[in-house]
This record gives sequence, structure tokens and C-alpha cells, in this order.
Amino acid sequence: MFLKKAHRPSPRTRSAAEGPSLVPTQKTMKPEKLIKLTESPRDAWQGLPYVIAPEKRAAYINALLKVGFDVIDFGSFVSPKAVPQMAGQDEVLRLVDKTGSRSKLMAIVGNMRGGRDAVAQPKVDLLGFPYSISESFLHKNINTGFAGAEETIGGLLSLCNDHGRELRIFMSMAYGNPYGEEWSTGLLKKHIEMLAGKGIRTITLADTIGIANATQIGEVYTALMEHFPGLEFGLHIHTRPGEWEAKLNAAWDAGCRWFEGVINGIGGCPMTGYELVGNLNTLNLIGFLDRKGALYSVNRGEITRAIETGY
Repeated sequence: MFLKKAHRPSPRTRSAAEGPSLVPTQKTMKPEKLIKLTESPRDAWQGLPYVIAPEKRAAYINALLKVGFDVIDFGSFVSPKAVPQMAGQDEVLRLVDKTGSRSKLMAIVGNMRGGRDAVAQPKVDLLGFPYSISESFLHKNINTGFAGAEETIGGLLSLCNDHGRELRIFMSMAYGNPYGEEWSTGLLKKHIEMLAGKGIRTITLADTIGIANATQIGEVYTALMEHFPGLEFGLHIHTRPGEWEAKLNAAWDAGCRWFEGVINGIGGCPMTGYELVGNLNTLNLIGFLDRKGALYSVNRGEITRAIETGY
């Protein structure tokens, strides 16, 4: 079942391009118009060749919390030996101030230890688990296979239920497999059926290595949104310059209304070996949404201030 394209805002509403005022709340907007945005500084930081001090990360997150993003993917609870850029999350969260913010904070976890560390933090709202239909990538990324990942997802769901949190899934290699393993839309559906059977309702379809073209993205979204009308699918792409707009158009035309980006397009997954592709630039994404006449609750003035805060 497709969602309709968002219509251009009425004279009583404004998009981010028109000034710092926020657009109407979700209660006043029809479901087909709702755009959800995730900002992912975590995905920018984890690929940097240096480590940013916790207080600098916290200052930037505090600036992002004023923008109005639905979710901020702020960091991950993983071994500092594996990803040293994510060390010191306890100190980061101690310095984070969520007062007055509508944004939810999401932490990525790859095992139960990370999950327990995340739910122990009262400022963490969501947990994200990096799943994949590529078993090779699961081993590279979180040192487990299909059976281990499925077991961990079950444990994380119980943990979230016990602590009033939500678990979301990142589906890496959603549009192809560079490791010589099987890939098909049918296989993708099979894995998503497993996740849905466990109670997962929100899945980010990630082009982790930037290999998908616009046609593939459109076909995958069309197939999954028809087959799983009760699930919500987000778009997270790593892409080369000049390719992002066609990919966004394909996802939009297929009904996608949840997008993830990184201000300035920095970063990507350090476990892939594809360093020449970066994240979707949030500023490009906002320009795209403005051209579509879409409604979204972000404050462009606060984005500028976040950029000036830097890290």
C-alpha cells in the first residue's frame, strides 16, 4: 500500500526553508504528510581518523536537540577497541541536556552487553541493532552470524520491554551484496518476516556501501511496503556526490517518508572498506523536501547554529 505524496503546505504553515518557525504538530497533519527525520552524528564520528572528546560530542548533540529532528542517532555502546570514536558515552550523556527537546536519542548496540549499558542510561530512548542479510557483513561488523544476531535481537527486545524502550533494526546490505552471497528481494522479505514475527515494527533500509541505484531502491521500497503494510521503513544511504537526488526520488515515489542523514554528509561505515562514499547530506535532504512541498518539524536556524558549534 503506497502513501500519497505530501502536498504543498497551506499559507498557514511553513517549511524549514521559509524561516525558523516549526511546522504544525503531528496532531494537525494528515498521516500521508508526516515526514520523519533522523540525524546521525554517530555515523559521521565513527569513521573519523581521530577521537572527539566527550564534551565536544555532547555540545554538538545539545545543539542538535534544539533543531527538532525526530531522532538523533547520537552514538553506540560498543568496545572502544573496536570503535574508539565511541568511547566515553557515559560522560557524553551526563553532559547532554534534553530539556524542552522533542527529539529522541538512539544508541546503536551490537550485543547484550551494549544493550544493558544503553538501557541503564535514562536519556536513551531507542536502541538500534545493526542487522544484515549478509552473514559476512554481520561477522565483519558485530562478530556474529545469523543465529547469533537473531538470539541477540530476542534478548534486546526483552530488555527494551523491561525498561520501556524501543528496538529498531538497521538492515544493512538492503539493496545488494558485495560478498558473493545470495541477495534478492525475496530473501530480504524472509529476514524481515523473521523480525516482524518477533515484534519489530521499525526498520531502516541501509545502503551501507553505496552500491544501490535509484531503480533498485524504488523496487525494494515498493515490494516491501506492499508486503508489510504494518511496518515502517526508513531510508539510510551512503552515496557518492551527484547520485543522492535520484535515489531520494525513487524512495519518495515508492512511499518512503522517513529519511536519515548527516549534516555535511560526513562519514560512513568503517567496517565496509568503501571509504569513497559518504552519508546523505541533511542539508541536501531538506532542500529535496522543500521542493516536494513536504512538511517536517525542523528549525533551519538551529541547524545553522549546530554547524557553528561544530565538533
